[in-house]
Amino acid sequence: MTDLAAHTPDAAVDSLFEVLRGNAERAPGSTALRFLPPGHAPGERGEVLSRGELDLRARAVAAALQREGAASARVLMLLPSGPEFLIGFVGCLYAGAVAVPCSPDFAKTAQGATDRFVTVAEDAEATAVLTVAELAPTLRDRWGPDRTPPRTWIDVDALGEDDARPWTPPRTSADDMALLQYTSGSTGRPKGVAVTVGNLAAQLANFRAISELPAGGNVVCWMSPLHALGLGQVLLAQVVGGEAVLMTPEDFVADPFRWLAAISATPGPVLSAAPNFAYERCAVSIDEERRAGLDLSGWEVALIGGERVQEPTLERFVAAFGPVGFRRSSLFPAYGLTETMQIVVGKRRPDPLGVVVDAAELELGRARPVSSGDGTRTRELVGCGGAGPFGRVLVVDAESRVECAPGQVGEVWVSGPVVCRGYWNRPAETAETFTGVLANGDGPFVRTGDLAFFHDGDLVLCGRLKELIIIRGRNLHPQDIEGAVQQVEPALSSLPVAAFSVDSDEGERLVVVQAVEPGGALGDPAALADRIRLGVASAHQVEVHEVVLVEPSAVPRTQSGKIQRRNCRDAYLDGSLTALARSKDAPPSDTAGSPSAVSGLLLALPPEIRATAISAELRGRIAGVLGVSPDALAEDKSLIASGMDSMRMIKLRQDIEREYGVTVPMSEFPGATVHDLSVAIARGVGGQTD
Repeated sequence: MTDLAAHTPDAAVDSLFEVLRGNAERAPGSTALRFLPPGHAPGERGEVLSRGELDLRARAVAAALQREGAASARVLMLLPSGPEFLIGFVGCLYAGAVAVPCSPDFAKTAQGATDRFVTVAEDAEATAVLTVAELAPTLRDRWGPDRTPPRTWIDVDALGEDDARPWTPPRTSADDMALLQYTSGSTGRPKGVAVTVGNLAAQLANFRAISELPAGGNVVCWMSPLHALGLGQVLLAQVVGGEAVLMTPEDFVADPFRWLAAISATPGPVLSAAPNFAYERCAVSIDEERRAGLDLSGWEVALIGGERVQEPTLERFVAAFGPVGFRRSSLFPAYGLTETMQIVVGKRRPDPLGVVVDAAELELGRARPVSSGDGTRTRELVGCGGAGPFGRVLVVDAESRVECAPGQVGEVWVSGPVVCRGYWNRPAETAETFTGVLANGDGPFVRTGDLAFFHDGDLVLCGRLKELIIIRGRNLHPQDIEGAVQQVEPALSSLPVAAFSVDSDEGERLVVVQAVEPGGALGDPAALADRIRLGVASAHQVEVHEVVLVEPSAVPRTQSGKIQRRNCRDAYLDGSLTALARSKDAPPSDTAGSPSAVSGLLLALPPEIRATAISAELRGRIAGVLGVSPDALAEDKSLIASGMDSMRMIKLRQDIEREYGVTVPMSEFPGATVHDLSVAIARGVGGQTD
């Protein structure tokens, strides 16, 4: 083992640039990143990127950006998850440029919408693109004839040692921008959070301090580095002088065991973070036989963040994996937000984990702890601890702008160097969110819109002041969901609709309540509910748990006609909505390893009819996943347009590979139709493709 860990600089003092350069000088041969490729087998070692190689290749990227006059520009990163992504990001730091990470994936949509990365590039005013040679021509074509792509394109994988020689270190200050982290904005327009060099240093130092990950600790991450917490985990490993083990989100979804196997194979102490739903999937889908081969004793920090933490999920996880070394004291509930990039509140060794409060009192803004067995209607909530050293977290009464007493529910306000500069080119929205001031003049604070209270020093999240919907770490605005409903059937535009989320053991789930006129001209209500659910999934790539059609009077509104989403949600939860029709998603399937007898029969068919038969089987399979009739699916519609979200496409790909022995690249799935997949499968098993 090298002495790198003992000399790791404090990220609160040194910029990330200085940390990375120092790492490369002291221990160039140590591992910065270990990438487990798509489809890897548990225990596979993967591709290794050393600190010296990271430094060299990042300097080559930086020199290319400097040569092209993009040293201080916004640089769109269209790079796959893995070594090239980290090289490109560090290359931007080394050039003094502003990294703008975005997914290079593109797909057909029901509305034929412009690819997101084109919209992001235009909003960020990006003048350069970092990508890889294989993707560059296709990506450039996505701008089409009417839009102008950035002028400079650099293939990260085409640069060599000689390209690094002209590099000169950048002259940057703590106030210079380092990153534009994009999220979806209201009305669907992407919104970039401006992160400075100083913000990034403080956020990583705060992350390190709250998590207590020691020098030399390692990180295992399946979350995409496009996600703030995914990027933060990879960078945290560099700050503490440890190794970042990265795998793709697709591999986790296809087989959650891969995540735990990677943790088991990584020397401790290990930090690994995921949303609540990931822990739930592991607890319910990994059987005792597979669990027995794990050793989770080195998993020191099991961070749960990105969506609301569910206490029953964590208890199930501890019960399932305690026998193979997982310690309850490793649970680390945490809270963060896009406007601070990383976590600002966290709690190591939570004991007790949750607090049980009177539900009726909570609805009135008071948190009164009660015993769960005394007959009172209760809610069990999880405390996330206190703030780290580089952020200040208060609970504030939004009306009076006065700090709340312990046990009083208010809005979470955050200040300190962890708070980002604001939204890129959005002065009005920046002023609304980033300039909160207490009645006594103390500020500014970022107003999170999250509702919470303090209990025994722990921040306990209990709802949202704003109506933001968070599904699997994605921020969705109800107005956007409701607009997608009207795209499905414009005749609904004059009728009220409410979109909101509800809690489940797997995290938040999306519900849409749409008003229709009984006996109107919209046809069969059940078929309309199916169409709405598929249409929303197509437009936003998110599962809709349930669509409920009701009479117009059932959707609560103010006297001025404004939809009362919270009241509608309460009516849905207490069962007082009278439904005219419902469309509910099918429960997720975890039956990997049980081959279909139908598939075996299909493979025995003559080649000339195999593709047609496979197409029929696939339509039935996809319809079953979506909970609709096979007749509702069109063969010429893409999977996204048919309502498949990314997680279900990953599961479908896994089923196809297992049952037919055919591998279809994941990048082809979003834009593929049922016909496309049928032809690919038929070709893979030797059938005709016409």
